[in-house]
Amino acid sequence: MSKNQSIATWAAFVLTAMQSKYGLLGEAFAKTIKEYKIIPFLINNYELLCYYDNDYVTDDLAKYVAEQGGSLNVAINR
Repeated sequence: MSKNQSIATWAAFVLTAMQSKYGLLGEAFAKTIKEYKIIPFLINNYELLCYYDNDYVTDDLAKYVAEQGGSLNVAINR
């Protein structure tokens, strides 16, 4: 498996964990990952974050979104 494939697989697992933890579904999920540029964040920080479990990474994503003025906790109410 290439490094890009490894990153994509890892990011998919993290996004699934985020979706489950915060109850993000369908359009709300797509809007959230696009609005807060979550996929580029995961790709750019893969080397650091890949060593942590999904709970830690999803908490880190929540902090990242909060720093941009958003909240994953209210994303389902959009």
